[in-house]
Formats: sequence, structure tokens, C-alpha cells
Amino acid sequence: MTTMTISTITNSHDPKNKKSLSHLWQEIEKKQQRNARYQAKLDDFYVYFKKRAEEDEQSVCFATETWITHLLSFIPRKTIKGAQRESLYVWIEEEISILESNPFNPVDSQPLRKAFMEATLAFDPDQFHADEEMHQEALQSIREELQNLVGDHIDISDEQVLAILNDPDYLDAWLAQTIAASDVDDENDDEYTTFNDDKHDNTDDGIFPPQSDIASTLYSDKQLTKLYRQLAKQLHPDRELDGEKKSEKIILMQQLSQAKKNKDPIALLLMAQQYLPDHEIALNDKMLKQLSITLKEKITTLNAEYNDLQCGVTFKSLLWQKFGKGNKQSREKELSQYCDALQRDAETLCQQCHSIRTVKQLQHHLRSRIENDDMMPFFIDMDPDMLFR
Repeated sequence: MTTMTISTITNSHDPKNKKSLSHLWQEIEKKQQRNARYQAKLDDFYVYFKKRAEEDEQSVCFATETWITHLLSFIPRKTIKGAQRESLYVWIEEEISILESNPFNPVDSQPLRKAFMEATLAFDPDQFHADEEMHQEALQSIREELQNLVGDHIDISDEQVLAILNDPDYLDAWLAQTIAASDVDDENDDEYTTFNDDKHDNTDDGIFPPQSDIASTLYSDKQLTKLYRQLAKQLHPDRELDGEKKSEKIILMQQLSQAKKNKDPIALLLMAQQYLPDHEIALNDKMLKQLSITLKEKITTLNAEYNDLQCGVTFKSLLWQKFGKGNKQSREKELSQYCDALQRDAETLCQQCHSIRTVKQLQHHLRSRIENDDMMPFFIDMDPDMLFR
């Protein structure tokens, strides 16, 4: 059994372990710094992109809102039938989904979805047999549209769906009740929980991968349990009177809580390296071997995180993949072209609202959509990969 301080373990000055542990700790620190630098680059470019393109992105969103409203005005027209009516409904749904997917969207899509549902249900009440014999497929279709309307999973019975069909006022009452219940759930989720040894977690579960059995076993050792308690005592925000430092300690306690929840000994030791460098831990050969294995696992995790930053599907990663290549001049040129395309797209949407005024004009485009289900909306005349639409 070897007794070492945290700084000794993390710097691995002990001759017996210096060769292996020292290299692994250095690799972890290097890779953490590398990941932090890359994340900072993504964050900075997002700020730059937002400054350059947000206004144009929002112009497209407002134009899309006007376009959707225009398409909704055709729903009551009974001369649009069969496949063309279905195509119109699909088109409207596509446009609303595109609007909602834009990360800079300033438009509240719920009124649009509600207007879409009400117009669809009001078009021909006889198309729905509002009784117990109503086909389950039709019920499910309406249920899915209601789910899109509230933006979350819903639990609504067939009887409630039928009531909505029979009484438009019931839809308003149901929406108000559902949204109110959702707001209560959100408040409960956000409620502040006092930090203690057994209950604290204000972070996103999905960010941190689960630890291996070896890491979990190492974390559960009484030496690290004691270390956790010492860190919790040192970092507890209730013990801090300074307001600014208190805010910092709240964040640190969240990190410590996540380390405990994930049984992550490396995260714990890294925090101890900074805040309790002189804390002593007695480690036997088995624990040292477990520590070495866990350090290697941490390196693998950091490499995977770096790969996700480079090639992942988060918004910031996709932005960099699309526009971040080349030098500053080439990036500025591509962003200028993108913003010009957004402006043209917004103008075209407005022009379409003025040019498609009759059912006959709309039917021409509906026929085109039916003939080629895979075509992009006709008003987009540039590479779709360049657009968030």
C-alpha cells in the first residue's frame, strides 16, 4: 500500500509508476486542451456566423410564415381534390417543419399548426365519421397532428380526438390544459435541488458516457469516496459568502455531482488535482492497475469526443464543416454567397405569394409535386446543402 498526495498521483513522480501513469496523465491533459480549443473554435465561428447570417435567416423564416399562411388559404377550396389535396397538406406540413428546424427561427409555429389542423378539420366534416366506428388510421393521423401542434409526446384517447372533431371549442380547451400541464412539468424539472452526498444533478445525462466496470469499481473505493466528500465540503456553494465565487462553486458542484453519478474516478482526481492537491490517498497495486486502465479509457473517450466535434451532427459542428474550410477570406466569400441566397429565397417566397393567386395556378405546382415527390420546393433554386431550409 502506497500513500500519495493527489499532486503526486496526477504528476506521477513516484518512480514505480512514473513511466506509465505520467504519460497517461499528460495525454489526458493534452487531449482535454485540444478538445477545448476545438470547441472554442466552433463557438467563435457560431458567433461569427450568427452575426453575419441571423438577420437573413430570420427574413426567410418570416417569408416562410407568410407563405404557409397563403397555402392555408387554399384548404377551403373544394376544387382541390384527391391526390392534389393530399399533396397540399404534405406541402404545408413540410414548410412548417422546415420553419421549426431553423435554429434562428423567430416565428411561433404553434398558431400555424393550429390553423392548419382547424382548416383541415373544417374543410369537410363529412370526411370524418365522428363516432366509435371511425377508422383507427384516421384517428392516428389526427393524433399525430396534435402531437406536432404541442411539440411533445401526448397521451390522448380516441374519445378526446372525437370530441375535438365534434366541437372546435374542445380543441382550444384541450390545448390550454395540455400546455399548462407541460409548463408545470418544466418548472418541476428546473427546481433547484440542494447539494448533498446523495442527491444533486443539474447537468445533461447525455453528455457523459457511462464508465466501465473497472472505473466504477475504482470510484467506489473508500479512498475516493472520502476524496469526494472532501471536495464536496471544499466546493459547496452554501459555504461561500462571495456572490461571484458562489456562482462558480455551483457550477463546480454540478461537475462533481456528475462525476459521482457517472462513477468517474478520473474526473474526480482531476478536480482534486486543482482544489485538493495535498489530499492523501493510499493506493495498492490493484488500484494502481485499475487507475492505469481507467486513464486509457479516458483517452479513448476524449478521442471519440474530438471526432464528434470534427464530424458530428451538432449545429456548430455542421456550421464549421460547411463554412469553416479555407482561410478567412474564403469563408467570408462563401458566407456572403449564402446570405445572398437567403435574401433571394425570401424574395422568391414573397413573389410566389403574389403570383399564385388562383386554384388553377396552385394546381400546376401540386401536379409537379405529385409527379416528383423527391423534388425540393420550387422556390429554392440553389444547392439545398447550403440552406437550413
